[in-house]
Amino acid sequence: MISKLYVAESQSFSAPENLAAEAALTDCVSPGEAILYLWQNEKTVVIGRNQNAWKECRLASLSRDGGMLVRRLSGGGAVFHDLGNLNVSFCLSREDEDIPRQTQVILNALQSLGIDASRSGRNDLEVGGRKFSGHAFWREGTRSCHHATLMLKVDQAALEKYLCASPLKLSSRGVDSVRARVINLSERYPALTLPALCGALKQAFGEEYALPVIPFPWEDRFSGAGRDRLEELKMRFSSWEWTFGRRIPFDLETQARFPWGEVTLQLHVQNGRILGCRCCTDAMDPVWPGKMEEALQNVRFTPEDIHAVFSGLPPASEPMMQKDLESLILKMAKE
Repeated sequence: MISKLYVAESQSFSAPENLAAEAALTDCVSPGEAILYLWQNEKTVVIGRNQNAWKECRLASLSRDGGMLVRRLSGGGAVFHDLGNLNVSFCLSREDEDIPRQTQVILNALQSLGIDASRSGRNDLEVGGRKFSGHAFWREGTRSCHHATLMLKVDQAALEKYLCASPLKLSSRGVDSVRARVINLSERYPALTLPALCGALKQAFGEEYALPVIPFPWEDRFSGAGRDRLEELKMRFSSWEWTFGRRIPFDLETQARFPWGEVTLQLHVQNGRILGCRCCTDAMDPVWPGKMEEALQNVRFTPEDIHAVFSGLPPASEPMMQKDLESLILKMAKE
């Protein structure tokens, strides 16, 4: 049961620093505590844990314009951050996690500002049928992090310039561009400001749990070993290895879209065995695709052996994800 609320506000616009702080806050939170973390990144494309960096972002344009690409810990799709976007994270123990309640904090904050927003799809918030917020989640051991983007006044021309929108995703939404799908809150509510939005979120956070919201004690929690851990995490999120992930010399590739997300599967098959598997997806589950990749390593490329692997895997958190991916790979084996 949550008995103490903290608010942590970043003073940095660096994506690696902010993602490191989010991970460190999640790592240090104790049962009964909940931390509301508010942060912004400057000109950054943030991709989900299992996405293909080269496919999701126009890297040359972003780099030429002084932008940055980073990979986060959660699943989900690619997003563009600039100082017109506010990022909101809830860091707490898994026993205290309540995604609907945490989302309600955001909706209540917006309602207090006269903004009539609602949930939509698997992880979006909308106004007037257009998306202004996407949500994603990750868990590590006994701790949980739920984060969301809030588009206040994002440069939508830059968003469209740097993100490679999937035709499958756009067609499923009945639109022909990213810009047609998303909206800035300032478009509907021009008087809205960043300080007002931050203030409303802090107030709604306290009201939801009926507790005072205390500034997070950065110095106490991140001195000594805690400071070293923060630096280690910053280096991880800055590294080429983490951001761009691994590429395999694949022989087979297929792409599909399901209710739980879009997926591209690449297989390296030699002498009848799967020597490599890469699952690039915007599914919300950040961990299960990696478990599937590991389990398929060096498995015979036959329907019987593939089925045996999937039967032995733990259930995926996304409904139907396990069955759909097995069917997709079985189809590749039969073609």
